[in-house]
Amino acid sequence: MSPRRLPAGRLTVRAAMAFPVIGPPVAPAFVTIESGHVRELSRTSSTANWMELGDVALLPALVNAHTHLEFSDLAAPIPVDRGGFAGWILGVVASRQTRWASVSAAEREAEMAKARRQGLLESIESGVGLVGEIATTLAPLPETPGIAGLNFLELLGLDPSRRETLIERARQHLAQGDTGAWRAGLSPHAPYTVDPELVARLCALAGQFDAPVAMHLAESMEELELLRSHSGSLVESLRSLEAWFPGRLPRGIEPGDYLKILASAPQALVIHGSFLGPDDWSFLAAQPHMHVVYCPRTHAQFHPGGYPLHELLHAGVQVAVGSDSRASTPNLAMLEELRSIARSHGEVSPQLILELGTIRAARALRASDRFGGIGPGRVAAFAAVEMPTELLPDSEAVLEELLHSSRPATLIYQLQE
Repeated sequence: MSPRRLPAGRLTVRAAMAFPVIGPPVAPAFVTIESGHVRELSRTSSTANWMELGDVALLPALVNAHTHLEFSDLAAPIPVDRGGFAGWILGVVASRQTRWASVSAAEREAEMAKARRQGLLESIESGVGLVGEIATTLAPLPETPGIAGLNFLELLGLDPSRRETLIERARQHLAQGDTGAWRAGLSPHAPYTVDPELVARLCALAGQFDAPVAMHLAESMEELELLRSHSGSLVESLRSLEAWFPGRLPRGIEPGDYLKILASAPQALVIHGSFLGPDDWSFLAAQPHMHVVYCPRTHAQFHPGGYPLHELLHAGVQVAVGSDSRASTPNLAMLEELRSIARSHGEVSPQLILELGTIRAARALRASDRFGGIGPGRVAAFAAVEMPTELLPDSEAVLEELLHSSRPATLIYQLQE
């Protein structure tokens, strides 16, 4: 199926089955839409004229809580070889240097914009209607019908001479405010590229604009070694890039110290959180405005030993799912991320897995009033997956097929008038 834009005005569409997420499955499902919003979801229709969608499972538009669209033009992920995470970081930097070495700043901005648009279109084609984008440029995201999200400006650099420049860039980004379908946020990159004082200032700035903050944290054991002892392969990688300023980082700092700072932001996304511990989980569970974003296929690339998803959920932590970027995963298909969870976390229910890529991810992006579910007042954007007729209307069988097949999803949407 290709992405499908519904006609403007009031209309009713019929699908064999819908999983509204915020309510029980509906079969058949009649969805009445007007001006880009759902007006009603029911098993019957008051009109004899409706648009037939066929044997599809209709989901809310999928939500990608974390991605880097600037890498969307990569043909394949950057390899994770014997250098592990630190070596991969060097590979990312080398890739960027190779691509941008001989182009002007204006050409680089144009190529980045092109890659971001390519990523947005790929997301739409795979049923995604909302994303949490991490960007290195102040340029707004290109307006792309059918998709919206948060545009986090990435900020990094331990060099103290750059501190005020970074703060000013952050202020400029937030001052732009909402640009079309996009809202602004900040992303202090990671604890090995931003020191606690800078993170605190960025969180305070975000508070002035009521903006969310996203930060990569507890992503690798190399990161923990760097923080605890100023040693290890990640330190060597940063030193080779002339980006290691140990005086800016207190020796012996822990991810939990950054969590306490991030808690001061209006909304905080902890990206990855793979190596947080029980005390961190307890702290996060007590902070409903803080969310951990799990990127299943990226995590599996670096850490085949597994991810503590069950433990996080059991502790009461708010968890969402993202794809990360094409630098670490083959595509931006969120349904494939959910399928990865279904394969590796059999203890998590199918319904909860679906929530991780819809309503819970929308909540992390402060958009759960508009996205993440099918119901009155919500945005008319749906992920549609074709289903074998013989499975319908068995909701358990259809959900099993959704999470354990290779059937693609695509976006069906109506813009607001």
